[in-house]
Amino acid sequence: MTNFGFWNVDSFWKREKDQRDIPRLAADFAIERSLDILFLIECSIPVASLMAAFNGEPSYYPISCGERFKVFARFNPNFMRRLELPLPSDRFDIWHLELPLQEYVLLSVVHGLDQRNNSPGKQELFLQQVVAALSYFEHTLGHNRSIVLGDFNANPFESPIASTSGMHAVISQKIAQSAPRRLLDKTYGYFYNPMWNLLGDARRNIVPTVPGTYYYRGSDPHELYWHMLDQVLIRSSLLNRFDFAALDIVTTVRGTQLISANGIPNYERFSDHLPVLFGVDLRSDEGVNDAYEPVARFRRRESAPIPESGS
Repeated sequence: MTNFGFWNVDSFWKREKDQRDIPRLAADFAIERSLDILFLIECSIPVASLMAAFNGEPSYYPISCGERFKVFARFNPNFMRRLELPLPSDRFDIWHLELPLQEYVLLSVVHGLDQRNNSPGKQELFLQQVVAALSYFEHTLGHNRSIVLGDFNANPFESPIASTSGMHAVISQKIAQSAPRRLLDKTYGYFYNPMWNLLGDARRNIVPTVPGTYYYRGSDPHELYWHMLDQVLIRSSLLNRFDFAALDIVTTVRGTQLISANGIPNYERFSDHLPVLFGVDLRSDEGVNDAYEPVARFRRRESAPIPESGS
């Protein structure tokens, strides 16, 4: 299983004024949850400061990305190849993950336009760029094993996420696996949104949890309070590989509570967003024994050359 974690640490505009111990918490999150890849969003913390918090055990390496993000992985960075976007943007990045003996995957991290300063239509236009770039690389690389994660600044049920003019991410696995939708002579492929499974209080009867990743108490008559802004979306080709049991909103990192006494994100000490954790079984279907652990092996092959591109 390849483990992924991402967290909007809300430091992009704080910079030198940021007094929170985000590097330690980010490193603890990665180490405690055995993350193979950690994505930090809205992160202006220098790479050197973040790397120092890992203390070298286990080894994590910085991955090339835009300045709005920081990405770290437990393998040779050459295995996670950053792709040049058809239309440059500082709000999303795309990589081709090419791990030995594993299925190749397209990975994208997103920081969507906020709702306070942008209309839903403008949010959709931005996410159209993300989908268009992914679709281009899916066609070029010959596979659609794509994962998009990050802070979309929209809920799963809102048009930037659910609409054909946005991410076109749906609540139903069956729908996600059906034929692409066709509207006005244009075809729209689906993403599946597993975050619907974490939205609300249903899981509280099983495990202590929170109903979303972000809390906002506004003055509007229609106020949701809890929002699921931080999401992972997958193509249907990865549905049988996605570990639904591992999908989680993280509220504690090595004993440190990220939520305050009243049960909402402690934005003063940490971040106004909570981290998200998920896993995907990327082992190749061809010639790999079920007991074999390719992730562990390639971590020991840090000097391995980058493989040739392919699908």
